[in-house]
Amino acid sequence: MNVKNAVSAASYAASSGMLIKCPYCGSKTISLSDHCVCTWCEALIHKRMSETSNDSLSQAVSAIRQNYSSKNYGEAASSCDSAYAASKSAWFLYIKGIVLLSASNNETSLISYDKPGFMDENAAHRAAASKLYADSRLSLYKAVSSAGKVSADSKALDTTFLQFIASVKLKDKTGAKHYLNELSEMGNGLASSYAKMLLFNLNGLYEESLMHAESLLTKKSFSAGALYYASLALFKLRRMPYAKALIAEAIKYIGTPSAIALHDDIMSFGKI
Repeated sequence: MNVKNAVSAASYAASSGMLIKCPYCGSKTISLSDHCVCTWCEALIHKRMSETSNDSLSQAVSAIRQNYSSKNYGEAASSCDSAYAASKSAWFLYIKGIVLLSASNNETSLISYDKPGFMDENAAHRAAASKLYADSRLSLYKAVSSAGKVSADSKALDTTFLQFIASVKLKDKTGAKHYLNELSEMGNGLASSYAKMLLFNLNGLYEESLMHAESLLTKKSFSAGALYYASLALFKLRRMPYAKALIAEAIKYIGTPSAIALHDDIMSFGKI
């Protein structure tokens, strides 16, 4: 992979592109066209989508963002419920799944073996983490199911992409492959390439994932999320100088917990 070209494309997008606000999570993503994949929730979004939401929905989305940023995961999940009630969009079931997964990871991070005694707090954190993880998966399954209730005649690119991305989060390789095939038939280059990048990554085929990531890191076809997945692939392939150069660029545009963790892992690799 030509990392220099990828970094150049990212810089070009930052100076020449636009920020598109996600109508589902409220994040803003750099894009060179009117449509992109959100760097936070990975929804397929379009510029006009951020201009059509009603007041109650906008308030709920803002609450999701604010509560998640403050690690008020319970409130963020409740805000997802409010957004779903206001829109009936399965994307908010998916967002809730992501929020609950973060809450589960946070509970796990609170487990410590440095405390004296029987460390009852650890048991409580483990139980809470397990419950939140199960609830996360349930919400993701509900998102796939809800999206699947749309008739075949009216099934849209957005709906199929939701089913694909939720399947990836569930590590359902069979389901993800099925929805990827449907996406490929729809002829949308961004959705298809992004989906292939994710599925190859899920299967541990990092060379192939890297190939599709590179196709999304040009001045003609740019997707900021590909910076993260290309960095991950390079890290897995132990091409450390390239991984370090790319993740240093990626972290400028992607502030997700996974991107921050990957940045720390790559930058600390080899250090004692």
